[in-house]
Amino acid sequence: MTQSTCLVLLISSYFVIYPASLFSLVFNTASSSQNRSNQGNVLVLNSLFKKESHPPTVYEFSQLSENPVQNKEKIDQQVQLSSGDICEVVNQTVLNCSSRNLTDVPGGEYSSITRLHLQNNRITNLKYKAFIHFLNLERLNLENNLLTTLSFNCFYGLTKLKMLTLRSNNLLLNNVTFHPDIFSPLIHLEKLIINKNVPQNSTDNDLFNYPDKALSKLRNLVVLEMDGLKNKSLGPGFLNMTSLTNLTLAGYLIGNCYMGTLNADTFINVPGLKYLDLSSCYITGTKIHDFAFSHLSKLEVLNLTHNEDIDIDNLQKVFKSLYNITSLKTLSMHLIVNRYSLGICLDADSINYFPRYLETFDAQENNLEAVDRRVIRKLSPSLRVLNLSGNKFVFGTYLQDLKYMVNLQELYLNGGSFTYSLPVAYPFQLRSGKYFSSSNCTLYMATDRSSFSPFTIELPPNLTRLEMNGAGLTYRLTALNVSDNNLKVLHLKNNNFPSLEGPINGLHSLVHLDLSQSSVKYIKTTFFDSFTSIRELNLSNNLLGEFFLSQSNETLVFSKLKNLEILDLSSNGIHLLHFDLFMDLPRLHHLNLAFNTLTTTFGVDITKLSKLMYLDLTKTGISKIPETARTFIDGLNISVFMGKCSISCECDNLDFLLWMVNSKAFDKTFKNYMCFYMDSSSRPITDGYKSTIEILRGKCTSHEMLFFMVGCGTLFLFFLLLFGIIYRFRWKLRYLYYAAYLHYKKSGGEGGAKFKYDAFVSYDHADEETIVIHVCNELEARGLKLCVHGRDFRAGDYIASNVVKAVCSSRKTLVVLTKNLMNSYWCKYELQMANMEAVHTGRQVLIFLLVENIPQGELGVELLYNIRNNTYIPYPTEPCDTAFWDALWNKLANDIRD
Repeated sequence: MTQSTCLVLLISSYFVIYPASLFSLVFNTASSSQNRSNQGNVLVLNSLFKKESHPPTVYEFSQLSENPVQNKEKIDQQVQLSSGDICEVVNQTVLNCSSRNLTDVPGGEYSSITRLHLQNNRITNLKYKAFIHFLNLERLNLENNLLTTLSFNCFYGLTKLKMLTLRSNNLLLNNVTFHPDIFSPLIHLEKLIINKNVPQNSTDNDLFNYPDKALSKLRNLVVLEMDGLKNKSLGPGFLNMTSLTNLTLAGYLIGNCYMGTLNADTFINVPGLKYLDLSSCYITGTKIHDFAFSHLSKLEVLNLTHNEDIDIDNLQKVFKSLYNITSLKTLSMHLIVNRYSLGICLDADSINYFPRYLETFDAQENNLEAVDRRVIRKLSPSLRVLNLSGNKFVFGTYLQDLKYMVNLQELYLNGGSFTYSLPVAYPFQLRSGKYFSSSNCTLYMATDRSSFSPFTIELPPNLTRLEMNGAGLTYRLTALNVSDNNLKVLHLKNNNFPSLEGPINGLHSLVHLDLSQSSVKYIKTTFFDSFTSIRELNLSNNLLGEFFLSQSNETLVFSKLKNLEILDLSSNGIHLLHFDLFMDLPRLHHLNLAFNTLTTTFGVDITKLSKLMYLDLTKTGISKIPETARTFIDGLNISVFMGKCSISCECDNLDFLLWMVNSKAFDKTFKNYMCFYMDSSSRPITDGYKSTIEILRGKCTSHEMLFFMVGCGTLFLFFLLLFGIIYRFRWKLRYLYYAAYLHYKKSGGEGGAKFKYDAFVSYDHADEETIVIHVCNELEARGLKLCVHGRDFRAGDYIASNVVKAVCSSRKTLVVLTKNLMNSYWCKYELQMANMEAVHTGRQVLIFLLVENIPQGELGVELLYNIRNNTYIPYPTEPCDTAFWDALWNKLANDIRD
């Protein structure tokens, strides 16, 4: 028959005798990640139904720490044992021989050693005077060995020992294994751990009993942890343990406990207990005596967590046995009903004997959905902390009675905080408890208010902390009134509040508000207007990215929070924040914007945050901080975090890298900082950017001169090209300028005919007496109106302006071509303006009167081109008859008129 077959038969035989424990055991094995608390120590050990030869363990004792030697401690020397194994001596006082596969206690002289670690070895027996060489030992750990026997006087010489751990061995709890004098040498022992020694699959209860005779020698023992035995009482030897105040008989991860029954004499011999842990002990509610705890007159803390067979119906028994214990301050009854039971309404009769002086009550995960209207008024008036997390409360009128809990300071209504494995069997019986559907609970009273306006939530008047994390709340936070209260801390994280609209009135004392992980997408501008006392606001892990991107009035969202000191907006998918978003937060000293997709440059004004001490930009898209913000940061005592940001390590960001390395705001190790490059590659920083800056200094310095020269050359070419274009079109530009100037200067009275003059005569002043006067007289005699600059130009105007005006207001421009004209700057200007007028208007403008016979080589290409492409008339140089001159002047006059 295989070992697994034997195990199945043993478990089966156990549940033939004790069927009531089957359901709890099945689902205890399914529990995989539930943590258990224990005042005085915290243990994280191997799984309840899986025992290996050397399972890994971790100890954390609040009073006497038994942690294995830490890696950071300096190892003074290594000790070679006869077996060939090596132990480590730390600080001359600690000998670490854990996990060395030892079968015996190491020999040698260890008079300076005060702590000995022998856990996780293969020691089966502690021999006579096994620790004779450890006379100054104060702490001894033998956990997870294969101990089955303890030889007589094996602890001889350990008179200074204060803590002994024999956990997870094979030491049966009885007076044979633990000889009555086995602990006699341990006169100063204060803490003894001997749990997880009772075999988990044992069905012979007669083999076990509490070794009270051996334990009775430990008069200075304060803390005792051992396995809880089925239907066994703590024997009379415990009466000698006058210092014992902390007793742990818990199961699950802590030990092996199958007590099942609590009789009237179970604890009669330990009247001095102050702390008692009976969690996960398969206690059945119907087998709890009415006076099971009544002898514990000094009891302060009682833990009955994870005893699903107690059930709500038997609460009155438990409370009755605790009713007269005035010292009891803390009671934990977490998960005392089947976790798969129907919803329960707690009726008033169940708590008739609720402990009168209780200050902390833990009733998590008991499937409560409602309570009788009389229940809250029957609770202890001294109750300060109430934890009802993991229940399924429905909204009801009983909430109005919260105001009667005048001393309550902390109320926890969180969702379930523990994760269980999937069930492996169906429940084998239904409980007869008072489920919601058939309960005798009084849910409504005749005095209940029927008016719904104004609706007000009643809170205990002295409540300072309220937690409803992960409570499955799905609401738009609209208008709500809260009664007078002193609430300072409100945690509502991990719910579903897509829209924060408000107003929520009455929370005038609130200083801490947590709305993280609540799918918040929208915040009304006035939502926080009534939260003027808030100092810490947590909006992390929401969906506010679109809100801050689209809202034009987003800067008003926090404008009323003048007392805000800590603001967490991390992990919101925020891409852009308004420049003035934080301008109205003068007391802000912690700002967390980590894990957002912010743009490359930090574009938020922080210069108004004069008290800022912490700025977290971890893993954002920011690659640099602008110069104004850097200057402001340098004037503060502030810590800035930009780990995993997209910090560019190119030349254009060298100034920021230099500032970051030299600024006192950054941790100079630059842990988790990165370098990003133009080719999209990146690398982690391991040397505080030293090598990066050295490379960039050499690279960027050589490039600076090149960039300067290229820049200057480009600028020179640009201006050269611009100058060439201006020179090429200089006449057209001048013409257009003065044409526009005249157009806007022209007054309304100057309108009329299309042309004011028939011709504008362009000539050199030196030719005026000899030729021009004669030409003008002849043409004017034939009815032409001429514009002559010496006669018709307006005094006081620019010459250039007069020229353009004359050209534009004349039908033709008559050029009297002489050598003098060719040498005159203004004549050339008149010729160019006339040419521009022809190009601009598309009409024929120029007429040349060739007075002198000038060779073509002297005329120039441009002038010769203009003569050939326009009308020209040679002026006779020899005497001619009158008929010829008349014909000449008539021809010229007609050409001008055309």
